[in-house]
Amino acid sequence: MAKLGAEDEQENNPVSLTEMKTIIKSLHRTPQPQDSYHLLSRPQQVVIFRLRTGHSRLNQHLHGKLHVVPSPMCSCGEAEQDTAHILRDCRNHQVLREEIWPLPESLHNKLYGPVAALQRTTNYISRSGLQV
Repeated sequence: MAKLGAEDEQENNPVSLTEMKTIIKSLHRTPQPQDSYHLLSRPQQVVIFRLRTGHSRLNQHLHGKLHVVPSPMCSCGEAEQDTAHILRDCRNHQVLREEIWPLPESLHNKLYGPVAALQRTTNYISRSGLQV
């Protein structure tokens, strides 16, 4: 069989060894299931990532780490402006929060839940006018 195959006219497709390895590996790679975070648009991913890590433009981070605002307090005056306060308690955004989440929803679900929950969170941040 090998001799018969060798006697046939061979295609001239120069491919480097590295490129051939990449092609073979991609043919045998099983697709990875995507979590809800990776199903979001890139701007939505940025918002969720910043809220999850606390590395955001909220006063707590800007005051504590970067020292660019005089106080970590929220403009409502009740607590430090961090992710939990903004998503759960801030009275400045109470009406919007009740509109987006008419039923109580855990902070964990708002940040790590299914795609719809993450999209509601990014919608809330966008409509609140906060820059994270």
